Amino acid sequence: MQAIFWGVRGSYPTPGPETVRYGGNTACVEIRSVDGDRIVIDAGTGLARLGEALAAGNQAGGQFDLLLSHLHWDHVQGLPYFAPCHNQAARVAIHALRPDVVKLRDIVRGVARHAFFPVALDDMAAQFDFHEVHPGRRFRAAAFAVRPFRLNHPFGAVGYRIDGGSASCAYVCDTAPFDLLLHKKHFLKGPEPLSPADRRQLQALRASLLQAVEGCDTVIYDTHYTQDEYARFPHYGHSTPDHALDLVAGQGIARLVLFHHAPNHSDTMMDEIDAQYRRKGEALGIEVVTAREGLALPVGVRARSSAHRVRAGL
Repeated sequence: MQAIFWGVRGSYPTPGPETVRYGGNTACVEIRSVDGDRIVIDAGTGLARLGEALAAGNQAGGQFDLLLSHLHWDHVQGLPYFAPCHNQAARVAIHALRPDVVKLRDIVRGVARHAFFPVALDDMAAQFDFHEVHPGRRFRAAAFAVRPFRLNHPFGAVGYRIDGGSASCAYVCDTAPFDLLLHKKHFLKGPEPLSPADRRQLQALRASLLQAVEGCDTVIYDTHYTQDEYARFPHYGHSTPDHALDLVAGQGIARLVLFHHAPNHSDTMMDEIDAQYRRKGEALGIEVVTAREGLALPVGVRARSSAHRVRAGL
């Protein structure tokens, strides 16, 4: 198994000289099996780059499974620019948590409607299938067994455990920690008191996540904030590298990948974060890697392994 990072940024794209090395595209990770099967997790602007590579390699036809953590802009804006969506030989299956009341298909249609994009979803050449994700209910996508679990994020989000052969990877994004705030179906303007029922729900969410990631070779985690930033914005639904390390320590995890970098974090700042948390990870026996665009990580090797940059083509 291999995890390839096409977009690693959170909130909004940040192209420019300050983000050249880590990248400015928003969340998109490709999981590829040793036999070449693939699934794609999240459809941020990095999805457009993946689509370009597929088209350049004459691989924009066939079956594509897109697993969405949630439907906020930074996780879906690449969808209209994904080359297979415009290929009549492609079938695109979208797996996502359905918001209350509204049908999943109608929500996704909103990303590509004429008011925002010249080619509406219904006018695209590909065949689209929509599959509602239910936390705790496993399903298969391509050659992989997928286990979704609920996260702590405004209006809902899910993480995914992906198993293929003897390898396993978990994608935990977007999520806040599971202690001070419970995100519900409204935006929190700041910390709110927790009821006993809220505390029980937070404990259940944390337990579900721990069960899902236990023994994973690689865990990709929303580490959007520094500790100081989190202290100012605890109600936005994101975590820090310290939150991630505290959660995965003792779970038999070989590697933690820092992901969903804040848009204001420059390459220089990311270098400092990378060095700091590599050291903290070593003390816990966990390899810590900071995600960069184009990074291709082998998954399933329980020892340290060298990562490399993926070629522009496939």
